[in-house]
Amino acid sequence: MTSEASLSQNKRNAACVLNSSVPVRATDQSTFAEFSRQPMFHLIVFLTAFLLIFSRRPDAVMNAQFFAEDGQRWFVDAYQLGFRCLLIPDQAGGYLHTVPRLAALLSLIFPFSRAPLVMNLCAILVQILPVTIFVSSRFSAISLWKRLVLSFVYLGLPNTYGTHANVTNLQWHLGLLACLVLLAEPAQNLRWQIFDGIALVLISVESPLGLLLVPFAAVLWWIRRDRWTMVSLALLLPGAIIQAGVVLMSHARRTAPNGANVHRLVSILGRQVFLASLLGKNTVLHFALRCSEHSCFVLEAIATTVGLAILLYALRYAPAGLKLFVVFSLCVLVLSFARPLAGTPDQPQWEWLRFPGTSNRYFFMPILAFLAALLWIANSARHRAMRFCSVGLLLCLPVGIRRDWRYPAFTDMHFREYASQFQTAPTGTKMVIPINPTPWTMKLTKK
Repeated sequence: MTSEASLSQNKRNAACVLNSSVPVRATDQSTFAEFSRQPMFHLIVFLTAFLLIFSRRPDAVMNAQFFAEDGQRWFVDAYQLGFRCLLIPDQAGGYLHTVPRLAALLSLIFPFSRAPLVMNLCAILVQILPVTIFVSSRFSAISLWKRLVLSFVYLGLPNTYGTHANVTNLQWHLGLLACLVLLAEPAQNLRWQIFDGIALVLISVESPLGLLLVPFAAVLWWIRRDRWTMVSLALLLPGAIIQAGVVLMSHARRTAPNGANVHRLVSILGRQVFLASLLGKNTVLHFALRCSEHSCFVLEAIATTVGLAILLYALRYAPAGLKLFVVFSLCVLVLSFARPLAGTPDQPQWEWLRFPGTSNRYFFMPILAFLAALLWIANSARHRAMRFCSVGLLLCLPVGIRRDWRYPAFTDMHFREYASQFQTAPTGTKMVIPINPTPWTMKLTKK
């Protein structure tokens, strides 16, 4: 009797343990879900994102220097003209660049020697903001771990040297942010509504990407028919109309022969979008320099065929949000191909675009769309063959992230020494300061 009673008691104890284990796991999951909604979680994500960006090119913070238009146009115009610079179209692009000019105006508050750092930090902030909204509860339909993985891929994206930590090319990160704002669950509180409004207004007066987002927002409103999506569309329209008017009337964009043909198109897509997104720009450059032209083109044609098949599959079967993102990214690519500024006009611009890494800002959105489609197919596609294919391709992604992680530091132009001379110079002094990339300079007159 004693042994039977003992056995019965043991069974009851085991049952209690088994029954109690389920609530513990549920509690752990709910605790983590609750923590992910706390400010501390978002602070940790923000700081982690900053450290990852910093690790790719530490000199952007430790030895900040002006890069291209950052110094030659945005800062010089802000210093010489003040707020009037906001009305000046970019002399190369032929459209308004409002956010870089705002960053330059902000940098005037600080000593001249710190101006590049202030502008770089503004660029890094915009670079982080897409992660901030993507890991928020507004994308809770996607599992948090998937959002964290996608955020890491975004922060470690191969072939993105040109868009990293500089305000000249922050329009691409701002465009991604505005796209995510539209795709997210409609804002329900005032803080998110202000955040959305600022992002949408800024992109509308920052680049032609705002023009592309207008039909994008209109389609979303037609699908959702909710008030905030309609408000988002309304926020985009005034700036988009202004931007369109500036583009049509300025005639400032530099022109050069495109040299468009199918051979170059296949080569560009294969090298710059599909191969470089998985293997990295450095790997693709290694192949391009060591393989014959025929061998390279065969590889590029295969990559283009597979890459387009992945995107078409996503357009056929993916959720509406991913479909819209892929369509938007392809529209960005088409717009970029129409009149690119990839190099000097001594050869066709599409020939310049074939060289690995050249003007990779144009491929930022398509690369993101391609990788997002791959990740969705690997996890959710209904066809097993497509899942296996996507998993196989994604196994190459760590190679690209590793090979392209650390970007080369800018050439040290000793900017702080020039800044010290300029600050102590008498009013009216004219100074030419060398900046990256060589042989760019900025010309300032001391006020």
